[in-house]
Amino acid sequence: MTEQNKLQTQNPKTNDGADLVAEVRDFIASRKLLNLASLAAGGHPHASTAPFLAADGNFYLFISDLSEHAANLKANRKASVIFNADEADTKQAFARLRVTFNVEAGLIGREAPLWQERIEQLREKFGPVMDHLKGLEDFHLFELKPSAGRYVKGFGQAYALEGLEKQVALHLKDGHKEKKIDAA
Repeated sequence: MTEQNKLQTQNPKTNDGADLVAEVRDFIASRKLLNLASLAAGGHPHASTAPFLAADGNFYLFISDLSEHAANLKANRKASVIFNADEADTKQAFARLRVTFNVEAGLIGREAPLWQERIEQLREKFGPVMDHLKGLEDFHLFELKPSAGRYVKGFGQAYALEGLEKQVALHLKDGHKEKKIDAA
């Protein structure tokens, strides 16, 4: 059963805002990695992948200063994330299930109570590797706050989102237009 069919079977939705946002949350909860687009020095885009945690309407990354994306997020807080359905579960590549968000990044200091809470949640999700990583000084906890987003379920099923927790999903109906061919 494909990812899209699983979501539709688990959540027979009416396509109203609250149902679609719940569907998006369920899909994101099924992922371990997010793809991140950050801005490198000089404004060049940099694409990367990182393990993440979704909690309280935000995404959390625990990443090393040795990674380019950590340096990018420290220098420029604006980025974008995408969550994709597995290719093996995708029948039509052009209609692949996906969710994107613009995000704003911030650092959570080790002294903050939220740091310990999120590290414990990351350990629950990713296992004992977190016991080692949390002791490394070059690793930092980033909070990514999502804003405008888009959920694409398939052809003709694209929805604009306002963050991860707002019960707003607007069906995008305009856009596709057939090219007229002259009969010459």
